[in-house]
Amino acid sequence: MVSAGIPVIKEPHDLSRSDGKQPDGLSLVPWEAGKPLSSEVTVVCPLADSYVAAAAREAGSAAEVAAARKSAKYTQLAMSHIFSANRHRVNGTD
Repeated sequence: MVSAGIPVIKEPHDLSRSDGKQPDGLSLVPWEAGKPLSSEVTVVCPLADSYVAAAAREAGSAAEVAAARKSAKYTQLAMSHIFSANRHRVNGTD
């Protein structure tokens, strides 16, 4: 990455939440309005007890609920970062 001119650092310390957790990804190059992009990946199964009722009513709702919960956990980053909650849906146990 460095040889390609892309900045790399090991662990940014300013991303930690109050519980010490950090988002999964961070762009070191400014993304929008001079802010870096921080991202978090969420994988949900619409067949889980906590999602099945909503998933039966509307396709994709389990992933949307999970992304909203994840975004709420990182609201303090909004002042200094663009935040993206990436959600993926899986079915079954494989």
